[in-house]
Amino acid sequence: MSPGEPHGATPGWAKYEKADNLWGTTLRLFRYIGKYRFWIYAGIAISFAASLITLVAPQYLKEMTDAISAGIGDSASMDMDAVTRCVLILAGLYLIAAVMRSVSSIITPSASEHNGNVMRKDMARKLFRIPLGHLDKLRTGDVMSRFTNDTNSIRNQSASSISNMITAVTMIVGSLAMMLYTEWRLAIVAIVPAVIGFFLTLTIVRRSQKYFVRQSTDLGKINTLIEETYYGIDIVNAYNGRKEVRDEFVEVNDDLYSSALKSRFLTSLMPQIMGFLSNISYVIVCVAGSILIIDGYMGYGSIVAFIIYVKEFSEPLERLSNSISNMQSVAASAERVFEFLDAPEMPDESDKADMPPKLEGRVEFRNVRFSYEPGKEIIHGMDLTVEPGQKIAIVGPTGSGKTTIANLLMRFYEADSGDILVDGISLRDIKRSQVHEMFCMVLQDTWLFNGTIRENVTFSRTDITDEELRAACEAVGIDGFIDSLPDGYDTVLTDADSLSAGQRQQLTIARALVRDAPLLILDEATSSVDTRTEKRIQNAMDSLMAHRTSFVIAHRLSTIKDADLILVVRKGSIVESGTHQELLNRGGFYKELYDSQFEHCE
Repeated sequence: MSPGEPHGATPGWAKYEKADNLWGTTLRLFRYIGKYRFWIYAGIAISFAASLITLVAPQYLKEMTDAISAGIGDSASMDMDAVTRCVLILAGLYLIAAVMRSVSSIITPSASEHNGNVMRKDMARKLFRIPLGHLDKLRTGDVMSRFTNDTNSIRNQSASSISNMITAVTMIVGSLAMMLYTEWRLAIVAIVPAVIGFFLTLTIVRRSQKYFVRQSTDLGKINTLIEETYYGIDIVNAYNGRKEVRDEFVEVNDDLYSSALKSRFLTSLMPQIMGFLSNISYVIVCVAGSILIIDGYMGYGSIVAFIIYVKEFSEPLERLSNSISNMQSVAASAERVFEFLDAPEMPDESDKADMPPKLEGRVEFRNVRFSYEPGKEIIHGMDLTVEPGQKIAIVGPTGSGKTTIANLLMRFYEADSGDILVDGISLRDIKRSQVHEMFCMVLQDTWLFNGTIRENVTFSRTDITDEELRAACEAVGIDGFIDSLPDGYDTVLTDADSLSAGQRQQLTIARALVRDAPLLILDEATSSVDTRTEKRIQNAMDSLMAHRTSFVIAHRLSTIKDADLILVVRKGSIVESGTHQELLNRGGFYKELYDSQFEHCE
């Protein structure tokens, strides 16, 4: 799968035994690298050439040793020309191999860097293709860990580990072939400890992979806990919840410590085992080789060359075990990233229509039913017709489905059945992005990002003039505060800024004014401002809502007295509708809500 291509969706998060999926994940990761595999191929090719040079070199070492041993005791008979030639050739071969390996060590990691870059981009694109209902089930800290820790682990080690594994296999096969060529009897004896060590390594890999998976999961949990605690630190302190949070942190941190320690302990055994068995191989070569020399089967040069070959056979096995250890961590991270990339996506809408060039704003709900979870219906057969330019207020107790109606209008969620139409056109037949263009929306939860006030208010709009920006801010009563800041509209907002909840909400309302969309949704837009500011904002909103179809979700019933139609929602159904005075005269549930808010004024 090439980077940037759409990833096939699978239903829900993949749930399988990850410890048995190391090689499958590694293969998928290699395919995922896509066009950047060229850098890995190039690195492998260069390393392969360097390995061949390294394998040839001991033959000249053998020749040089035989020339020296033949001249021992009689320096006059020593072939110094042959010795000098071998020395120069060996120096040249080892120098070329060193240069080639240096080039490979530069080329190969670049593939990992490209892979990490592309993977983060794919995850960012995926984030906007995952249905909101699915995202609601995820924990923020865990998603952040996948974007940062897991992709960073892949970036650091993926390509180099794959390259090292392939190069190590090449060296192992080549060294074995050269040992068999030099002296097959000694080769059979020498490789036994290394083979035993390699199978022990595979056993450790199978047992330790689950700890790498657990380590990545625990890291996601601790990120989630820190993120939640940081954003709610004032609540934690206000309710004296420090001990509970600290205890939870200790528990999660201990789990992370345990999984990290077990994975590190098991993988640290691999190089030690391989090192020990490699040394045993040297001993075997020296003892068995001496016997073969005495029996006349081989010369001194052969045993010297053989020791080098044993080294070239054992070291790649150690590198292979290290690479497998690294790939365990990479595979654990890759599985978490691929889980995210394999999450279900919203269907492709390239064949759907764009928003009509001019909207009148007639909105219809036709027998709309919706449930967040199957079998737990929230909206029950809702029928509603809103004429162009009407101001519709939606009121009701908490959890009655008011915000759900707004989410369905914006197509954040799809209705289970029924249909929603704008100017007679079903929202299902219009691209989701175009539906969002129809509306500007102010939520009760304010959202500001780390940027200037100008950037926050003109978000996604690049054609706004300074005059339009200032007019929007004046309309919501925040201009005086902005002018008091050192850099005015160019002041950078950060988490450290002491903006009140009301000021943050004023900025988000100004953002909606700047957007100037044909349809409006206000979800508790003035819930965090004082009554004086609320009146000023309400006047601005009244001007903005003129000749526009508007949906106002409100708890303060005093703010929607002038609505053309008030819908009273209870348990997902419209139980009453009418103007403010009509509903009061009816003496139903709306009057109960209204009286409960104003009984203190009697």
